[in-house]
Amino acid sequence: MSLRFVILTQYYPPETGAPQNRLSDLAGRLAAAGHEVTVLTAKPNYPRAEIHPEFRRGLWKERREGTVRVVHCWLYPSKSKRLVLRLLNYFSFVLSSAAIGALKLRRADYLIVESPPLFLGMTGWLLSRLERASMIFNVSDLYPETAVALGYLREGRMLNALFALERWCYRQSVLVTGQTEGIVDSIRRRFPEVPVHLWTNGIDVAQFARSVHGGRGDRFTIGYAGILGHAQALFSVLEGAALLHERGIHATFHLYGDGPLREELEQKVRALGLDNVVFAGHRTRAEILSAMEDWDAGLVPLVDTPLMAGALPSKMFEVMAAGLPVVLFTPEGEASRLVARAGGGVHAAAGDPEALAAAVERLAADREAAREMGQSARTHAMAHYDRGRIADSFLNRLEGMRNSDSGVRKERA
Repeated sequence: MSLRFVILTQYYPPETGAPQNRLSDLAGRLAAAGHEVTVLTAKPNYPRAEIHPEFRRGLWKERREGTVRVVHCWLYPSKSKRLVLRLLNYFSFVLSSAAIGALKLRRADYLIVESPPLFLGMTGWLLSRLERASMIFNVSDLYPETAVALGYLREGRMLNALFALERWCYRQSVLVTGQTEGIVDSIRRRFPEVPVHLWTNGIDVAQFARSVHGGRGDRFTIGYAGILGHAQALFSVLEGAALLHERGIHATFHLYGDGPLREELEQKVRALGLDNVVFAGHRTRAEILSAMEDWDAGLVPLVDTPLMAGALPSKMFEVMAAGLPVVLFTPEGEASRLVARAGGGVHAAAGDPEALAAAVERLAADREAAREMGQSARTHAMAHYDRGRIADSFLNRLEGMRNSDSGVRKERA
């Protein structure tokens, strides 16, 4: 049975990033399965906080990705740390997507809302009513909990309002999906009446048809591709790099990406006089996949907060699928348990540069063991985190819900 889907998200290609990759993959798979898919998203502006030149004219731009219809709406781009400008960025898209969506969308069966930003749930609710669609709320980060853990928000009226909005968004949805077991468990514990589905990050098996292998150079190369932001504990990574530099270990960190902390991180590298940290800048997804061929391991760092113990960064799955060992620099939790089950890398406690340096030193000293870890990681990722199977599980859940609703209606009749 063919269904009509709308995906509402502030983040979508041609931007690069975890939600962009995951949602475009889902849209393509839904369309390939014979469903009608429309994506309502923002005009691309990451990472420079400048709308891409070809999207600047008009309040919206419509295009096609195969059979997927994509409508890009205007927003106010900003990468400022000031709360007022961050809120302006979010709410400009909340308002523009509501107005343009009301004009451009037609009746749908399901409207999938990507959170964060949490505020987008208001637009999702409005459009789901206008289009008579069932709202599905996808949680890739628990907000406002993450904002509190990172120090962005403190106790007060605003925080109480955000928790109330979170509760309202969940209760307006026919299904809430979460990217990790930690997210799903938190929602189930706090809102037992809300139906929840685990929808993990994963990999497109076709993009990783062969293993990278790595180990080509004299120096052991550890790659990182992602945002250079507050949640990634990259200052601690630099301290670990400094320890390796002092000990004469031939290991180099290649940092791909951009973000609010890039300038400060570059200043730190200069202040420490490090020659084993390279800032490679923002690259396209294809360029990152190509760059992985020169890596010996992939770095996955997170700050040391209890909330991050339940995180499963999407970059971890790509490192594993490429056949590279994971250097996990995170709190003990969901990610470390996964890598341990896979035998796919090493774990260093978040915020402990000495532990990070020791983990890298072990891998660099035994490259054959590192390659074996990489192959074990790849086998595990291919077997358990294929996005095709993940999408099928999601569709099966929706089909079960539709059948259940149909049965209830027949009983009432």
